[in-house]
Amino acid sequence: MSKRRSTAEAGPGPSSKRSRDRKKDEDASEDNSENEMDLSQNPDFYCAATMGEEGEVGIIEQISLKNFMCHSRLEFKFCPQVNFIIGRNGSGKSAIMTALVVGLGGKASITSRGPSVKGFIKIGKQTSEVVIKLRNRGSDAYEPRKYGESIVVERIFRANGGSEYRLKNATGQVVSTKREELTRILDQFNIQVDNPVAILNQDASRNFLHSNNASNKYKFFLKATQLEQMKFNYGYINQQKDTTTDVIEQKETTLPGLEKEVWEWEQKFKAVQSLDDLKSKVKKLEDEFAWAMVYEREKGLEPLVKHLNQEEKRTPKYVKHLDESQVKVDESLQKQQEIDEQLRELSAELIELKPAFESAKRTLVAKTSAKKNAQLEVRKVQGELRSVKRDRDQTMERIEDIKNSAKHDYESDRKERENKICDLENQLETHKARKRTTEHQRDQFGNAVTKYKEDQYRLRNEEKDKKNIVEQTKRNLRTLEAARSNKLKRFGQSLPDVIQTIDATFRQGKFHKKPRGPLGALIQVRDPSWALAVESCLKGLIHAFSCHDHHDESVLEGIFARVCPNVKRPQIIVSKFKENVHDVTQFKAQTDSYSTVFDMLNIEDPVVANALIDQRAIESIILVANSKEARQVMEHRCPRNCRETFTKDGDQVYPAPSYRYYSSNIEKASYLKGSVEDEIRTLQEDVVKYESEHANVRQRQQDVDTNLRNNQRELNKTQTQFMKLSEAMNNLTFEITELKNIEDPAPVDVTTLEEEVENFDKQIEHYEQLLVKAEESHQVAKDAIQEAQDDHRGVSEQYSAMVDRSETLKDSLGHAENEIDVARYNKRHYEQKMKEHENKIEELKAEVAKHKKEVEEDTAKAEQICERIRTRRTPHNLESEIQQINKRIKTEEKSRGNKEEVMRMYNDKLNAFKKIQKELFQFKAFLKLLHGVMLNRQQLYFDFRRLIALRAKHFFIVMLSNRHYNGKMTFDHKREVLELSVQPASSHGEGPRDVRGLSGGERSFSTVCFILALWDAMESPFRCLDEFDVFMDMVNRRISMDMMLKVAQTQKARQFIFLTPQDMSQLQGSRGLRIYKMPDPERGQGVLQFEPQQGEDEEQGN
Repeated sequence: MSKRRSTAEAGPGPSSKRSRDRKKDEDASEDNSENEMDLSQNPDFYCAATMGEEGEVGIIEQISLKNFMCHSRLEFKFCPQVNFIIGRNGSGKSAIMTALVVGLGGKASITSRGPSVKGFIKIGKQTSEVVIKLRNRGSDAYEPRKYGESIVVERIFRANGGSEYRLKNATGQVVSTKREELTRILDQFNIQVDNPVAILNQDASRNFLHSNNASNKYKFFLKATQLEQMKFNYGYINQQKDTTTDVIEQKETTLPGLEKEVWEWEQKFKAVQSLDDLKSKVKKLEDEFAWAMVYEREKGLEPLVKHLNQEEKRTPKYVKHLDESQVKVDESLQKQQEIDEQLRELSAELIELKPAFESAKRTLVAKTSAKKNAQLEVRKVQGELRSVKRDRDQTMERIEDIKNSAKHDYESDRKERENKICDLENQLETHKARKRTTEHQRDQFGNAVTKYKEDQYRLRNEEKDKKNIVEQTKRNLRTLEAARSNKLKRFGQSLPDVIQTIDATFRQGKFHKKPRGPLGALIQVRDPSWALAVESCLKGLIHAFSCHDHHDESVLEGIFARVCPNVKRPQIIVSKFKENVHDVTQFKAQTDSYSTVFDMLNIEDPVVANALIDQRAIESIILVANSKEARQVMEHRCPRNCRETFTKDGDQVYPAPSYRYYSSNIEKASYLKGSVEDEIRTLQEDVVKYESEHANVRQRQQDVDTNLRNNQRELNKTQTQFMKLSEAMNNLTFEITELKNIEDPAPVDVTTLEEEVENFDKQIEHYEQLLVKAEESHQVAKDAIQEAQDDHRGVSEQYSAMVDRSETLKDSLGHAENEIDVARYNKRHYEQKMKEHENKIEELKAEVAKHKKEVEEDTAKAEQICERIRTRRTPHNLESEIQQINKRIKTEEKSRGNKEEVMRMYNDKLNAFKKIQKELFQFKAFLKLLHGVMLNRQQLYFDFRRLIALRAKHFFIVMLSNRHYNGKMTFDHKREVLELSVQPASSHGEGPRDVRGLSGGERSFSTVCFILALWDAMESPFRCLDEFDVFMDMVNRRISMDMMLKVAQTQKARQFIFLTPQDMSQLQGSRGLRIYKMPDPERGQGVLQFEPQQGEDEEQGN
């Protein structure tokens, strides 16, 4: 709280003589003290302030403006006491006061110059800057070690509506950028930028001069003296006191129940004490169980040691078997070497005998081959002889048959054949006529079958299309019905689960920034009739998601893979999130006749808007109602920056010179329509219509199937009949041809055949001679082969005997090698056994050592529990008894409660009961003390308000006396009104009258007196007044100026800043007074232009 508030709460204590002389007025009642006092008389005293030095804190030393309102650059170094800023209208004087307000954190609305701080930026600039240097000296300085003797407040405004603060020390180093730090500094210095008396701009001054409302004057008085803030604080304290009283009453109602719970848990605690005996028994059994485990381990060690000893005794046996196997291997190797030596000697003998054996063998093979050739020649000649004899016999039989057939009569056979041919030809003509009729019927049925098959194929595709349309419409209907409760289901059944998972993941801090999507759910079409056009434009972006960075993209992809793995994943856009929408003014389609997609969409989230701008450039796509107009616009008069256009039917058109037109294949919007219920009703009607069409197609399909089956059956019949007729005609034709091909036999002539018989006799004689020669050659070959066989048999027997001996030696060698393999196998076997035996001994030793270690560890653990206990009971027996007792304890604890739990609950309940008792006592004591303090503070507030009012009235009278005016200020605190009454010097005898009856100059002078009276009652380090003399004549202006300068001279610790268009050349500058003259406005400069705003969007910093 500021120093002003601290002084007010401590209670006022007037010390001047004037206050003591009017003690009786302070003791008057609150209701009528001010109302009954008439102070309309000439003053016989003057207010004199203590002469002091310059102000040490809060004084404005310097202010600098950059691109602020009409100023490109402006800088003032203020005097610590009186400062005049003069200049013609439009020179930018009021901009200095506006900069002072907003530069110290004030809102734009209190300056009466615009609703937003971005309206203060000079036209054509993107940023503006206000720098204010405040004095920070003396004992009331704010953190002097950090800031030094000056605090520089720098505020930067941006065209996008944002602003930032920089608080610097005397050397220019940035100390803080927090808005809260500036608030603490202003409280320390008691600077009130929203106090209209501390900083009174010309609009507020003008409104105040023209205001005749006594209530507004009273509010003005409360706000200027900070009584309004004190009243609000006291009201808030009383409200909190009432809330605390309600809480105390609620806690008091819970005390009896809580006290009863404490007593119940105390009884339970006493009941569970009886379980200690059972727990002591369990403790003894657990000690015995520990030593029983030791004895059990020791018993398990004995068989292991015994087994180890047995294995060590078997070691010599394995060594003996290993030595015997080595001896057997050596003997087998010696035997193998002897047999191998004999086999080498026999091989040398075989090599010497082999050439003779090979020569005899070759001779025998040659003789055998010659014999075979002679034998083959005999057989060949015999075969030729048999063949010739067989041909001679067949020819003789043929001659005999011909001679017998010459005696037969063929005339009757010929006539019979001709009659039969005539009958068959008549049958053939009848079959041809029937075939032509059947073929015609077959063609008709075939054409019908072909037609019905085409209809069947066409209807099958049509039925499939209708069925798909019905199913798709039903799916859309189900999706929309589900979207009644959750709009996200319109974009997919799994989307609500995805969004829920994204929210949970974001709360866990796994996202840098929460992804946005689906984008279609975050936008709205201002005019629903353009929904299809917007959907055709955005296409897949309706389902897309936007992420801040690639880390968020990977996390989002994991969510899709986990929540909906079988669903096609939507597009994920990765782009850094920004808090403001892109400035698209430069790239937007320039047209007043048509809206862009960006204009048609209502997008609250800047991230979504930026994503659509970046991905689809929606600011450069216009919307045209119909295709004809769209073609004309894009082909002949395309707006600047326009990339493409869409019609209400969703058609897409590109501009010339690459003019193109694409029709939409979508009939209506699915995602961006405004009313879900209307779309559901439309889809329900579509389902009924499509199902009716589908049923109609199914009926037509059944009719076609029936006709196809009937015609196919008739076609098969005619086809069968046609094939039978064709077969019968073929048979008749063949039979007629056969009969016509039969000829009468020629006259008998056997001369040629008899000549062939004579020729066969000559060949038989020739082959018989050849046979005799071949048999002679065969006999010669038989005799030669017998001699060769005798020679080969002698050599072969010798060679075979040696080979047999060699085979015997080879068999012996094989047996020797087998014996070696067996001996070596036995040796490896015993070596393996020996190794296994040694490993087993090592394992047994390790197991014995391990078991001994476990025995030692269990013994050490048992000794930590208790001393050695001799027991014969097994661990299993002890464990069973422990479990039974623990089960009994748990049963008792279940019925009575666990001791620790009961003790904890008892202590918790007791502590909670005592805590609430203590809190109630403390709260009651605090409320009692607070009640007394508030009564005292409220009375002090009334006294302080009365004294402030009295002081203001006295000062008001003193100020009026400068022009020999009489008047008074009348306060009615109950009705909260303040009335001013003034009697000018020229109207003696008429009495004081309301300010509404005064002239403009008299009213302005009275208002100045009123403001000076309020200045005397406030503690702000500086006062600012803008165009205070705008309605005054020269006399009132001079007197008012003298009054304010006189007040300034008496209040040297305060700083005064006056803004006026009047010439102040009559005043002489001095150390305590400084005059600044603004340059004349530029020629032709008019009213400053500010951009209209729809609300206050200024930023208050960090």
